[in-house]
Order: sequence, then C-alpha cells, then structure tokens
Amino acid sequence: MGSALDKLGTGTGTGTGLVINGGPRPSSNVVDFLPNADLIFAVDSGLDNALALGITPDIVIGDLDSISKQGLDFVDENSIQLITYPQDKDSSDLELCLAYAARSCSSVTIVDSGGGRMDHLFGLFASMASNVTIPISCNAFVSNSFVHVVRDHLTVKQTQNNLISIYPFGGDAKGVCLSGFRWDLTHETLSPNSTHGLSNELVSVSGEISLDQGVLLVIQPDFFGI
Repeated sequence: MGSALDKLGTGTGTGTGLVINGGPRPSSNVVDFLPNADLIFAVDSGLDNALALGITPDIVIGDLDSISKQGLDFVDENSIQLITYPQDKDSSDLELCLAYAARSCSSVTIVDSGGGRMDHLFGLFASMASNVTIPISCNAFVSNSFVHVVRDHLTVKQTQNNLISIYPFGGDAKGVCLSGFRWDLTHETLSPNSTHGLSNELVSVSGEISLDQGVLLVIQPDFFGI
C-alpha cells in the first residue's frame, strides 16, 4: 500500500460511519435507507453530494481535485475538519477515507451514485474489499443496489425482488455456504472468473451466507426505487 495509508496506522473503534463518495450525485431516495451515523465522512466532491442530500459531514477527506469552490467555502464557514492528501499518491481518496474511518468506526456505509467513470466504480469495489476494511463491517449503496463485503458470515433479509448476486473478489472464495436461497451451496469454491453466483434468489425470510477463506461481494439489486 502507499505511504499515505501507512501513516494512518491501525485501530478500530466502535462507532458507525457514513461515507458520501464523490462523482455524480446519488439518488435522493437513498436517504431513507441510511443508518444513523456517529461520524459522517465526505470524500472530496462527496461534500457537494452530501449537501445536495441534506447531509452535513463531520470530516472531508481527499486531494480536493474535484470539490467545488462553494463546497470549500462551506467547509471553512462551518469549521468542518479537512484532511488533505497530495494528488500524487498510491491510494484512492475513498480507500484513504475508509482507512481513516476504521480508526474510530466498527462499521461503515458508503453512498455512491454508481455512475461516472467505470474505472472509478471498479476502484470503489477494490477499496471496499481492500485490507483497510478487514477490521470493520463495510457495505455500500451503489446506485439503487446494496453491496456487502463478506469475509466470514452475513445474514440477509428479503427485499422487494429478493435477487442476490454473490461474487468473489481478489481470488477464489473457499468454503462458501448458502442457506435460504433458491440455489443453496455447501462448502463450494467460487472463482472470480465465473458468473456462478449471479442472480440467486432468497426464498426464506432471511438467508445465511458464509465462507472459510477469501472475500465475497454480496449485491442486492434494486434495493430501492430510483
């Protein structure tokens, strides 16, 4: 990892964090599904997105290459904590924000529009599944989908369409077990070069997902209406 991450150190708190990411503005409908947060973080131009959603962050983190002048003025006028990094760095602003949030939070929820650049979207998933989130629970609203990072166990509940896709990230996911689904699994290995986990269906009130090794991204599409 880059030196900026190294300087953050480690340590996990007990709070709940909310992270508003930069890029295109998320749907305002996401506000009804957000958790109560002890700390609210904005990633660079995520401050402008947060204000558009009626959310005032506690901390703004980033290299400030995309935040608006009005946003910077708001930070200054409201004495919001600003943590800046150079543009020449080895980690994304979001990953740096997650590493910082992990020092005081045990869980973090990210809000992202899911639009904009494709490489940024892949970078979002890479940040969620990176080593900085190992000590914490990490999930995200991406467009109108809800995404969980699973390293050991997750219980999911029914939504309006009950579809769930399960993808390994960064390598094989081993010992994967699913119960409560149309297609259950028992200690199977899922490969990242396969669509085996696409479009499963929750048929029980709740479903159980677990694995012995690796990382899963569990995606619940159409979690809310756009």
